[in-house]
Amino acid sequence: MSGSTTETPVAIFNSHTEYIQALSEALASEGVTTVAALLADIQDGTLDLVAFLEAHNPRVIVYDLPRPYERHWNFLRLLKQTHGLRRRAWILTTTDKKALDAAVGASGVIEIIFGEPYGVSEVVEAVRQALSDGRPRTTEE
Repeated sequence: MSGSTTETPVAIFNSHTEYIQALSEALASEGVTTVAALLADIQDGTLDLVAFLEAHNPRVIVYDLPRPYERHWNFLRLLKQTHGLRRRAWILTTTDKKALDAAVGASGVIEIIFGEPYGVSEVVEAVRQALSDGRPRTTEE
C-alpha cells in the first residue's frame, strides 16, 4: 500500500465521527482513499446504501459493532448477504470484544480503544492485508 493510492476506497462504517476521522487520516497516510458513513444513517435508511456502494465501490469495509450487540450483529449478517456486499472484504471492529464474543459468538473482530491514537494501527494492518490478498478478516457465517 505504501506510496500508491488504492483504485477503490475503503468504506468506514462507524458510530463515532472521531474514530472515522482518525482511521481515515491513518489510512490516508498509507495512500488509501476512504469514504465513510455513520451506522445510524445506514440502519435508519437516511443513507441510500445501494447508491453509496454504486458511487464508491469499496473493496474493503471497516464495520463497527456497537451495543446492543445482538441487534447490530443481526443487521450486519443481513447486510453481508445482500448482493452488493457479498463479495467485499469485511473488517469488523468493536470497543468490547469480550462482551461481543459472549453475546454473539463473534471471532476475528478487532477491539478498538478510544483515546489517542484510537487503536487504529491493527485496523490499518488488517486493511493492508485485505487490499493485498483480497481476503476478508472477519468471522465466517
